[in-house]
Amino acid sequence: MGTTMWGVGGVLSNVIFNTSNATPAWLVSMRLAWAGLAMLIYGWVTHQPLFHVWHRRADAVRLVAFGLIGVALAQFSYLLAIFYGNAAIATIMLSLVPAIITVVMCVRERMWPRPVDTIAIIVALIGVFLLVTDGNVTQLHVAPLALAWGLVAALTGAAYTLLPRPLLQHEPPLVVVAWGLAIGGLVMNCLSPFWHMPAGLHSWSWVAILFIIFGATFLAYILYVSSLKTLRPATASMIGNLEPLTATVLSIIFLALGFHFLQFTGIVLVLTAVCLMSWIPQKQRL
Repeated sequence: MGTTMWGVGGVLSNVIFNTSNATPAWLVSMRLAWAGLAMLIYGWVTHQPLFHVWHRRADAVRLVAFGLIGVALAQFSYLLAIFYGNAAIATIMLSLVPAIITVVMCVRERMWPRPVDTIAIIVALIGVFLLVTDGNVTQLHVAPLALAWGLVAALTGAAYTLLPRPLLQHEPPLVVVAWGLAIGGLVMNCLSPFWHMPAGLHSWSWVAILFIIFGATFLAYILYVSSLKTLRPATASMIGNLEPLTATVLSIIFLALGFHFLQFTGIVLVLTAVCLMSWIPQKQRL
């Protein structure tokens, strides 16, 4: 449910950009500010140790970095990729996050990736190549700005996973996510205050915005974080494929978005790569 809501939220953001003067900066400000506030209130009601993370300076610095890079910049670049391209392209680009994390961890630990990870990275790169070129190396079938911001979104998406890892060893995930959203919302509102309403918003636009805030952000994060208590990370990662699948299917149905055969093949290859990286040998499974 959480990952599907993320996919729906991306498509609704696409619709809002197409039908109003709302900008990615404004929508990120609105989304993070209210979702962050709601999650902090939820944490307080459920008696989470909200302020313990601020007691150590190193933890506080890492939490601020997480809010700035892993949340604010990640969300901003993702919506910019939607703004200059579409929700399907943006979410497919986010599927590169596992490959980026694998490369970063191998470099950090000075070790070679597993053979299956190497194959998956190559498959993912081929998939992205087919998606953006449709097999024609002389012409892009995706706007360059959409591609650029999609790559930034993938890099910052990897930061979203890697930056808070030390914090999650001794802090509840909900507390870390709540402060990340709140910090990201505060920063984005310095750039584009949410009370500066854009023109062209209709009543249904506000329904979509409310879903993006409280469904695709607040509730989706709670559902996904809660699932990690019982699911193996590999299983959760594979379920995460529902986000790009949802965004792609809904974009085709409601945004009249069409893919050529090679582009669709590229999408399948990227998702296959994520599944390969999630594979764990039977003898290592719990």
